[in-house]
Amino acid sequence: MPVPDDPDDDHGFVPPLHPDDRLWRHPSEVAAARRTARGDVVGQGSGEASRAERALPVGAPRAWSVAAASLLVGVAATLAVLSVTGTFDRSRVRTVVEQVETDLSGGDAGEAHVASTVGPALVRIDASRPSGAVTATGVVFRSDGHLLTTADAVEGATSVNVTTADGTVLPGTVVGVDTTSDIAVVDVDRNGMPVAVIGRLAGMQAGTPAVALERQPGASTASVAAGHVSALGLRLDTTDGGSLHDMIQASLEMTPSSGGAVLCSEEGAVLGLATARQPAPAARYTPTATNESSTSTTSAPAGTSTLYATPIDYAAQVADEIIATGTVRHTWLGVLGDDLDPATAATIGRSGATLTRVVADGPAASAGLREGDVVLAVDGVQVTSMSSLVVALRTHHDGDAVTVTYLRDGAQLTADVTLTSRA
Repeated sequence: MPVPDDPDDDHGFVPPLHPDDRLWRHPSEVAAARRTARGDVVGQGSGEASRAERALPVGAPRAWSVAAASLLVGVAATLAVLSVTGTFDRSRVRTVVEQVETDLSGGDAGEAHVASTVGPALVRIDASRPSGAVTATGVVFRSDGHLLTTADAVEGATSVNVTTADGTVLPGTVVGVDTTSDIAVVDVDRNGMPVAVIGRLAGMQAGTPAVALERQPGASTASVAAGHVSALGLRLDTTDGGSLHDMIQASLEMTPSSGGAVLCSEEGAVLGLATARQPAPAARYTPTATNESSTSTTSAPAGTSTLYATPIDYAAQVADEIIATGTVRHTWLGVLGDDLDPATAATIGRSGATLTRVVADGPAASAGLREGDVVLAVDGVQVTSMSSLVVALRTHHDGDAVTVTYLRDGAQLTADVTLTSRA
């Protein structure tokens, strides 16, 4: 017999279904069934007794007990699994957020905007080491507490303190340093930190407005210096005998006082991380394949100073490897070289990198390259200088097979080289 689902239906009283045919039980039926299960007589010989017995068979209390025990065992097992997997571990859980510039054109711009946008992600790093204390600027590039700064600032540090934009002082841990690129990563135990926007360098050229920010000791706000990009793709030969490649050169209204100042676009995206290394008297500029039309301004105009910065995309690449492995391994071709001399370049109608030494048993030597060969391209990417050869190798990894195009005795040849890496 169909049962109406409308309580206001005017069909009159309709007897309920048999207990075996419905999902609910009246309390009297449950009580009666329990008594029956214990052996009590309920309406012995009547239809009521037989229906109560069907509603709750004699074995049901034991089944409920088994079910309850199984439930407890299941809960205990679940708690054990959660404990093993660290669900109840109160140690730090990292939530990582990175910001990459998409399109900031048409928005706010200027020194005040840059300071308010990047300032919250700017920190001061105070490092103690046997040779003395060092202060530098760092920038938060991951919300889980990872900071970018220069390798020179924290290499060999015995302790590091990080002062955030809100004045909080936190102990820092040096995750790793890469002296080749002058990039280091410091970690602090804080989640949800403000993160700087990583800028896009595509389309940037000499003359692009730029702003440098740093966090000086005792200052409640970031120091700001306005200026512009004066050159790209700079090979910076430094006073320590090393070289930094593909550097950004900027002319500013004032000189940053600490290492690791952050170079930004006027829209508030980070373009590069400044080095405190000083250029050698004959610091050289050689363009990479992507900015051959750039011109160098190695001396700053009157009333300005010069800043050299590692492009932020490469700095972030180095930092990611440091976070993942604790170190950086640089792709190695096994050669030393110099820029092709202007006279030869004019004769052949193109620039390149002349190999002055090919390391025995290195990747290049194993592929047949020799001293005097002029490298023109790597996997189709044009090589216009020795610096651009270094930059071209940055996109490859240990074990990659690349095709090197080169000149030997006036003939253009190719060689398949399997790259290796070294720290």
